[in-house]
Amino acid sequence: MLILKKFFYFWSKSKIIEKLFYYIVAYSYLLLPLCFFLSGSKKKDTIPIVIGLYGIICCLLLIYFFEMPKSFKPYFKTSYTFFEYIVFTFLFFINFRQKKIRIFIFFASFLFFLFQLFYVFTGKVKGLDTIPIGLETILILIYIIYFFYDFSKNVSTFYIYNHYGFWLAVGILIYLGGSFFFFILFDLLSKEQRNSFGNLTYLAEIIKNLLFALAIFMYARYPLENTKNKTSSIPYLDMI
Repeated sequence: MLILKKFFYFWSKSKIIEKLFYYIVAYSYLLLPLCFFLSGSKKKDTIPIVIGLYGIICCLLLIYFFEMPKSFKPYFKTSYTFFEYIVFTFLFFINFRQKKIRIFIFFASFLFFLFQLFYVFTGKVKGLDTIPIGLETILILIYIIYFFYDFSKNVSTFYIYNHYGFWLAVGILIYLGGSFFFFILFDLLSKEQRNSFGNLTYLAEIIKNLLFALAIFMYARYPLENTKNKTSSIPYLDMI
């Protein structure tokens, strides 16, 4: 009986800690609209506005997730994944000038949307929409790789870490890299394993939000460099 009481005690403590981390992540998204106002960004600055709105929407969705009807949660999870994909894609899409990559992104996004509709309406979403998350990760990684390639090809006159896109890319890579295998294997993990590894994904998400906040300040600090493609004979891709 004593062992049973201790089990329920530690189980309740772990649930409290897990919820604490969850709400820290949710409210960390409010850093994004806060940094938008503190950075002095203008209303016409599309990138900071999108990041700020992304922070507000994600915060509200995560806070009210537990109050949603259980039958609606599978649709919410899939919608959240696609919303996240659209935001990440747009933040890099706006930097691309070549028609071919833009057509590829439109085509890939359309197919991804159709797949998600099929995935959710066939009732394949159980604990988490693992396959759509995996596809989202692969597509976003392709866009990030092309972003770095395009930046080096156009040879900008300023260091890459002065470009807001660099900090967005690093934040997304940490976020997706820190949660990819956990989300893919989610349905195969036990509750104890989900609780243990889930906190690591929260940490990756908080780091992503901090780097997104930094990206807003970098955009405000180097507005011309972030909106124009200048060329030079020497690339500044080194981090030194």
